[in-house]
Amino acid sequence: MTRILFIAPDYYGFNEVVYNGLTKYSNCEVVNVNSTLPYKYKNFKERVHNFLLKVFNKKNLKIKKKIEHLRNTIHQYDSYDLLIVNRPDTVGDEELALAIRLAKRSVCLFWDSMDKIPSQKKYLTQFDRYFSFDSQDCNHYGFEEVTNFYFVEKHKISDHTWDVALLMTYDNRIHSAIKIFEYFNHNNIKAKAKIFTYKSNPIQEKLPENMEVIHDIIPFRDSYTYYLDSKIILDLAHPNQTGLSFRPFEAMGLEKKLITTNHSIQNFDFFNAANIHIIDNPNFISIPNDFLESPYHPILASIQDKYYLKNWIKAIIS
Repeated sequence: MTRILFIAPDYYGFNEVVYNGLTKYSNCEVVNVNSTLPYKYKNFKERVHNFLLKVFNKKNLKIKKKIEHLRNTIHQYDSYDLLIVNRPDTVGDEELALAIRLAKRSVCLFWDSMDKIPSQKKYLTQFDRYFSFDSQDCNHYGFEEVTNFYFVEKHKISDHTWDVALLMTYDNRIHSAIKIFEYFNHNNIKAKAKIFTYKSNPIQEKLPENMEVIHDIIPFRDSYTYYLDSKIILDLAHPNQTGLSFRPFEAMGLEKKLITTNHSIQNFDFFNAANIHIIDNPNFISIPNDFLESPYHPILASIQDKYYLKNWIKAIIS
């Protein structure tokens, strides 16, 4: 049987969804390696032992054990037909070299742009193929372009409690989010939001009451459930990425409308102004009532299927 080695960080659970997709749609045996999995102490004695090592020998048992686990997992087999790595910068150089050496073919996925994570440039000569959803990086570095995907299809909801839903991580997009929600509230548009941030990085800005702060990450496999009782998903583009996030594809799979600040969405074959409203400037927002009140316009099944996880997997492993 064809054997795949998949290495990726625990990226809000994206890695879990991709691993399940590889297992389901590739017809291959898949060895899964979480490159950021922390080592857990076996007992209190081991915890004390590591504390003493760090204090007196400047060594960290947890790091050593993590590397051992990573190497042992990779070395389950003497060879692999295909290696798929997301975020190679989260894998140690020796462990990455081992994985590449054991694989007949190697593929690197960049789920973040080079502008966002410049350290990724270090790996541009080590793999056979490179994939990115960022069109600017694809043009500049010669990567193969692959969009993000959806993995959950339409759920029937008898009634929608909310007009718009937003789920995001706290970063510099928060200023745009606040302005857009102020517009929603002023125009009686029922909107809700959950903003994730670590407790060590509290939100400094004053948020509208319908924007909730959370400190526990909602896994990617479950995040779609937050949108089910809303008619529209709000998508706020990162300023240093030109590709589409997962939000437009989640909206497509769930057959929900989308409000986005990403202008490049107009270049995609699924774009329909009846389903997708683009905010040009968060300081000057005008969303037509017809867009808010009219039903979702189904797109061609052939176009929608193209962005399903199954076909994304096929593109990566082909």
